[in-house]
Amino acid sequence: MTPENSEDGFSILEMIVAMTILALILGIASQTIVLAGRSIVAAREQMESARKVRAIMAQYDTDAESSATAALDAIAQSGWTIRVQPMGTGKAKLNAVVIEKAGAVAGTFLTFMPAKRQGSQ
Repeated sequence: MTPENSEDGFSILEMIVAMTILALILGIASQTIVLAGRSIVAAREQMESARKVRAIMAQYDTDAESSATAALDAIAQSGWTIRVQPMGTGKAKLNAVVIEKAGAVAGTFLTFMPAKRQGSQ
């Protein structure tokens, strides 16, 4: 038996609490989706930059052997810069190669390449 003056349903306080919890969950979910979208865009840019850097390194290696600079000039016109710093004083001589593009998300790449021997240049 139920009392005659009881009412079925939710009170206004229960509805406010439920709506607040729902709003918090939706806010967190939307932020997660936005961050995931940004990280996908950044990953694509980084992957494209890495692909370009691999092409630049292959061109640099080819040009270092043939002493040609036309292709490196084309690379410079595309906004990328290459800086080479000789390293090492013993038998293991390396060149530190820094490839960078101003304003890019993945804008700076550092790699090491064996220095060409004096007789092979």
